[in-house]
Amino acid sequence: MADKRTVAIAGGGIAGFAAAAALARHGFDVRVYEQSEEPREFGAGIYLKENSLQVLDRLGISDQLAAKGQRLNAVRVVDEAGKMIINRTLEDERLIVTLRADLHTALRDAALDAGAELITRRRVAGASPEGVLHFEGGDEVKADLVIGADGLHSRVRDLLGLARINARLGDGATRVLIPREEEPYSTEYWSGQHRVGVAPCSPDWTYSFIIGPEREDRVRRLPLDRAYWTKQFPHLEHVFARVSDETGIHHAHAFVYCDTWVAGRVAIIGDAAHAQPPNFGQGAGLAITAAWTMAETLADARDIGRGLVRWERQEKPRVDMVQRLTTAYDVAGYKWPPAFAGLRSKVFETLATTPFTASRWTYYWRGGIDAPDGLDELEGTAR
Repeated sequence: MADKRTVAIAGGGIAGFAAAAALARHGFDVRVYEQSEEPREFGAGIYLKENSLQVLDRLGISDQLAAKGQRLNAVRVVDEAGKMIINRTLEDERLIVTLRADLHTALRDAALDAGAELITRRRVAGASPEGVLHFEGGDEVKADLVIGADGLHSRVRDLLGLARINARLGDGATRVLIPREEEPYSTEYWSGQHRVGVAPCSPDWTYSFIIGPEREDRVRRLPLDRAYWTKQFPHLEHVFARVSDETGIHHAHAFVYCDTWVAGRVAIIGDAAHAQPPNFGQGAGLAITAAWTMAETLADARDIGRGLVRWERQEKPRVDMVQRLTTAYDVAGYKWPPAFAGLRSKVFETLATTPFTASRWTYYWRGGIDAPDGLDELEGTAR
C-alpha cells in the first residue's frame, strides 16, 4: 500500500482546520502548525450559507452548529428613512448564524477525528514552492503539499510574494454579542456612512456588527461609545444599551488580492488569499468551500502542483467576483455622500428588485452557487 501524501498547514484557524478536515477525509496525512498553545477564534458571530453548509454537511458537523445557532427566516436592509429596501426571504435555503468559536471548535474536532494532527507553539516564518514550511529559529518541515492558512498577515503569502494588493479600506466594524431579544431575521440599518446589523446567533445571544468610517475616532473606540452610536441610530438605543463594556472587538476592513494562490506545491486559502469586507458574510464560507474543492481535486491528482493549478482555475473566478461585489457594497457604505443617501437607497432597491441583477447578486451573496437545485454543485465555475 502506497504511503499517504503529506500535508503541512500553517494556521489553526477556521480555514486551516477546514482544510485539515477535508484533506484528512480524502486520505492525506495532515499536520496543522499553530503558533498559540490553544487555538481560539474571536469575533462574535458568523454567517453560514449554503456554499459552506453543504461542506459542513459532508464533514458531519452542520447539525450540531444549527442546533447551537439560529436559522434565519429573512435578510433585510433598512435605510435612513426607515424604508425596507431589501427583504429577502429564505424559505428555500439555509442561512445559519452561530458563534464563531463554535464553528472553530467543530472544524478542529472534525479535523482531529479524521486523523489530522495539531502541533502548537510553532511560529511559521514562510514557505518554499518545493513544499517546505519554514519556522522561526530555522526549523523546517517538508511535505507533498503546504497550505498557508495563516490569515491576513500571512507569512507564507508574503515570503512567496503572492499578494498584489494588501490594503485596509476606509471603514471598520465593532462586533459584539448582546443578550437576545430579536426574532430570527438579519437586519442591517443604514445611517449616512454608518451601518448596524443585528442577527440572533443562538437561543440566548444576538450578534451585532457596528460599522463606520475609520477616520472617526469614536467609531473605533472600545468599549463601544454608546452615546455616539445612539446619535447615529436613535431607534437602536435598545441595541446599544445591551452592549457590555467587557465585550467587543474592532477591526478595520481589509482587502487582499492575489493574482495566484499557488506557488509550486504551496497554496494559500482564507484571509491569506482573499481577505474581504464582511458584507456578504462569506470570508469563512469561501475558505471552507475552497478547502473542500481542493481536497476533492488533489485526491485524484497524480501531481500536486498541477492539481493545485486546476483547483485554482475552478475556484478563483467565483471567489474574485464575491470579493469584488462585497467590496463595492462596502465602499458604497462609507464613501457615499450622506446628502445623496436617498439615491443610494434607490440604486440598491433597484438592484434587489430587477430580476437579472437580483439573481446575480444573490448567486454571489450565496458564494457562487445556485439554490436550491444547485446545492450539490460545488464544481461549477462562477458565471
